[in-house]
Amino acid sequence: MYDLWEHAQLGPLTLRNRTVRSATNEHLSEPDGQFTHIWTDTLIELAQNQVGLVITGHVCVDREQRADEGQPVLDSRSDLGLLRRAAEGVHLCGGQLVMQLSHSGPKALPQVNGRPAKAPEDFSPLELDRLVLQFVQAAQLCLQAGLDGVQIHCAHGYLLSSFLNPQGNRRTDQYGGSLENRFRLPARILREIRAACGPRFALLVKIDANGSGDLHRLLELLRETGVDGAEISGVDFNTRPGCKKPFYLEEAAAAQASTALPLILVGGIFSRTDAEQVLAAGIPFVSFSRALICQPDFVARLRSGELDESACLACNGCYSIYRRRPVRCVQHSAPIPQLEKVFRGIQLE
Repeated sequence: MYDLWEHAQLGPLTLRNRTVRSATNEHLSEPDGQFTHIWTDTLIELAQNQVGLVITGHVCVDREQRADEGQPVLDSRSDLGLLRRAAEGVHLCGGQLVMQLSHSGPKALPQVNGRPAKAPEDFSPLELDRLVLQFVQAAQLCLQAGLDGVQIHCAHGYLLSSFLNPQGNRRTDQYGGSLENRFRLPARILREIRAACGPRFALLVKIDANGSGDLHRLLELLRETGVDGAEISGVDFNTRPGCKKPFYLEEAAAAQASTALPLILVGGIFSRTDAEQVLAAGIPFVSFSRALICQPDFVARLRSGELDESACLACNGCYSIYRRRPVRCVQHSAPIPQLEKVFRGIQLE
């Protein structure tokens, strides 16, 4: 059985422990998608509180296909100074920083972008070539800014998840049909990032346990592309309010038993007992999301023995509360000015 607090290797990364902050949308960009100081501070705070690997919330590679008003964008117009500040701050605290890169696809908001969302069948071959380039250029900017790697978002109904899902992918060309064809676009992105950024830059993915039709085969395809690890979530991750036990544990444990690719499990993990159950199942990394929204110092307090379980209610209020009140958790009372600015149009000095 793994020890939650032992040093661990994840591809080229040596982590101080086996805890991961799962990519969780902070909603803290400027309205135009630029990074902000509070966004970087949020990431640094997690590293200050002993999280081994900090993964940013999903960052869009196409500023015309954002998922909401507070989602950051990474492209040639982005402020790399704040990105460098985030990386330096996380490193000074002993953590590692990986950026989750995403394209919203069918989940893009037309009212934010001024154009329709795009499903897999809406992309021409030339547009797919451009999309691959957007992901690669974003990864290169992460490398340039001193981050430790990227995680490619292939879960939760966003674009690459839709390509992998047999119900979401209606293409009839080489990018549709069999799993191998549906994986063709993510494979191109992953291979070209690896070629551009090298073996010392971590290359991770996030996938759905129940979204591709064959999790075991998908993991084998990912291993063949040379990724360093895969985080397991699911298409229905947000449909279990009140459930405080690990989601997808059985599926992930069976998958880990059949692959050499290191897995990370996220979903429904709120306590020391939950984390130990994941490790005992043979899964080497434990990822927290809502627990760290509620209590950014959860991992540090877990390690010190101050608490054994998160105060998170598992109510899923964090998925929408920021649109009603400028907070990220229903239990928080102190307003976050950046949320007021982005979601209420309040202009701050």
